[in-house]
Amino acid sequence: MLDFIVKMIYNNIMNKEQKIKKLENLAKACAEADDDNVKKMWFDKLIDLAKKYDMRDFVMNKLVH
Repeated sequence: MLDFIVKMIYNNIMNKEQKIKKLENLAKACAEADDDNVKKMWFDKLIDLAKKYDMRDFVMNKLVH
């Protein structure tokens, strides 16, 4: 039973790290975009994914400047 709990905690941590990495990549793409339309596209994708992951506060506080 303990092994199961450890695996669940590990998977939860890895999932969160993967989510953060995806959000960071989108934020980077948005920051590096030259055209305003492209920047808006990346920002919209970033916000949509943040809502899906329920991490909008993280995105607004840590990634959006």
